[in-house]
Amino acid sequence: MAIIEEGHAALSGKDVAWRDLIKDSEIILFELDKAILALTREGLKEFRLTTGQTTHNVTPLDLPVLIQRRKDLIDQIVRMEELIAQKNTPLPALVQVVPGC
Repeated sequence: MAIIEEGHAALSGKDVAWRDLIKDSEIILFELDKAILALTREGLKEFRLTTGQTTHNVTPLDLPVLIQRRKDLIDQIVRMEELIAQKNTPLPALVQVVPGC
C-alpha cells in the first residue's frame, strides 16, 4: 500500500478530502491489525478496539469479522489511491455523514 506523496501541484479541496479519508482509513487499518494480533498472537480473551470515533470490545469470536473488515478496508484504500493517481479522472465528491443531524 503506497503512501501518497504530496508534491508537485497545488491540491484542490477535493484532493485534500480524499487524502484525509485515506489517512483516516489507514489509522483504522492499524487499529484492526492491533486487535487481530492481540487476539491471535498474544492470546488475549478480549481487546478494546478504538477507531477514533467508537470503541468496541472484541473477542476471538470476532476474528472472522475483523479479518474481513481488514481485507475490505485495504481494497477500499487501494481503490481510493488508484482514483487519485488517475490524473485525468475527476474525483467523485465526498459527503460527510454526521449522525443525528
